[in-house]
Amino acid sequence: MTWTSHLRPALAGLDIYDSPQVAARARLHANECPEPWPAEVMAELGRRVESVELGRYPDASGRSLRHLLARQHGCDPDAIVLGNGSDEVISLLLTALAGRTSEPSFMVIPSPTFVMYGHSARCLGVGVLEVPLTEQLELDEAVMNEALGVANGAAICFLARPNNPTSSLWDAAVIERLIAGNPGTMFVLDEAYIRYSPGASLWRQDLPGNVTYMSTLSKVGLAALRVGYCIAPPALARAANVVRHPYNISATSLLLAESVLRDFPEVQAGLIARSIANRDRLVALLASIPGAHVFPAHANIALVRLDPPQYASRLADALAARGVLVKDASSLPRLSGCLRVGVGTSAELDILAAALAELVPNLGPDPSQAT
Repeated sequence: MTWTSHLRPALAGLDIYDSPQVAARARLHANECPEPWPAEVMAELGRRVESVELGRYPDASGRSLRHLLARQHGCDPDAIVLGNGSDEVISLLLTALAGRTSEPSFMVIPSPTFVMYGHSARCLGVGVLEVPLTEQLELDEAVMNEALGVANGAAICFLARPNNPTSSLWDAAVIERLIAGNPGTMFVLDEAYIRYSPGASLWRQDLPGNVTYMSTLSKVGLAALRVGYCIAPPALARAANVVRHPYNISATSLLLAESVLRDFPEVQAGLIARSIANRDRLVALLASIPGAHVFPAHANIALVRLDPPQYASRLADALAARGVLVKDASSLPRLSGCLRVGVGTSAELDILAAALAELVPNLGPDPSQAT
């Protein structure tokens, strides 16, 4: 018997989530807001970073940033839990909620959706029930209700709105009915991309007691900081803080996040507005591909289905060979023949347009042979 016998058996069947940084002319695969911050803002942020004491720990729970977020949301600062991106928040919530001793806890998620919901649950030994979206990539309300009620009910259900990778803005009334009909399940409303759908947020101060709100700064121009957060009911916020490692957000990230949110919100809003405008251009570019169907886009990504389906992988490879990175989603449930393409800068969309003009006439049989 060796020490390896103590490894969690579930981990052997899971992939490592790793997206290596590669040189590219247009990075349209990572769901970022790539709009550059103005030079004067970057210079001011640089001056503020000089005040960080590298030999000192940051605040253990990011109190100042939590108070700022609480003022923006109109909630109690103690309801806010910070994480190293949404990824850590997801793990904290799962760790806090997957504690039923009578029988194993399980989670319900639509499929396809953000990969880290299922990955994090499986790493922790939490069962995962995946409910396929409809052919129109909407929530299947009846099947969701059925899955949520299995055994003694799901511990947790993550609902990303807008959804990744589909960019869908699921019907708010359906979500409200699922929440009301399953009071024993904690629903996590993940609005990481909601700034790209102005006026569509489901956040309100009087959310039901079985709802946790989750968001992140990663999708709004601050991906490098890795700051996510949730607004949870008191008992869950406390439990998440018990399992949260202290000092989980660096002093630099805390300082920069607070500086941007407090002093440069108009600049940030301008970055998002330019991305929304570029989304319209991206949708038009993708729709110009013969036989393409572009699904409604509500995030900073667009999903396109190509006909025939095998064109998707061929086109993704051919674009990558020309330094344009997009996400081949064709292996995911309901997404045969689909590519997920992020909203880039105007310059990146120029590069994409030129590459498509070269490659699209050669989609059959193999666009990678285009010269």
